[in-house]
Amino acid sequence: MCRVATLFFAMAKILLVVDDDADTRDLLSEFLSVHGFEVHVARDGRHAFQVLAHIGTPALILLDYLMPVMSGSQFLARKRRNPRLRTIPVVLLSAWTRAWSATRRDAVEVLSKPFDLVKLLDLVQRICADQEHVSSPARASDRNTYPYERRRWSRAVTR
Repeated sequence: MCRVATLFFAMAKILLVVDDDADTRDLLSEFLSVHGFEVHVARDGRHAFQVLAHIGTPALILLDYLMPVMSGSQFLARKRRNPRLRTIPVVLLSAWTRAWSATRRDAVEVLSKPFDLVKLLDLVQRICADQEHVSSPARASDRNTYPYERRRWSRAVTR
């Protein structure tokens, strides 16, 4: 039995939930854990970097956008500069209900709060299953390309 449990947890995808609302963290942690994920939580962007220093590389980060101490945008800017973390996909969660562009926010998807847990689970499972093809979008300024390719990439991202 211990061998099966060890194998299960070795295969479980690691997720990081970053949200300043304790109820949201608890709900997502419990819900995603029940569905086979190893979930770690952080209360803000700064705490998330502390957690990331002590866990394996997550398959996905679920990130609240508006938080005290270090906001989602500040977290994303710092994450982008870290080679270990740069390619980890991020799904933004926000109660801020304006029109979002996920690629402009370095995210693979943006979900407005309150969100449907079944849809969230489906999204998380799809991203984790397609791990080789999904990563946080790179900004044109992060790419080591010739100027022509950089301009072409910029136009593709802003469309």
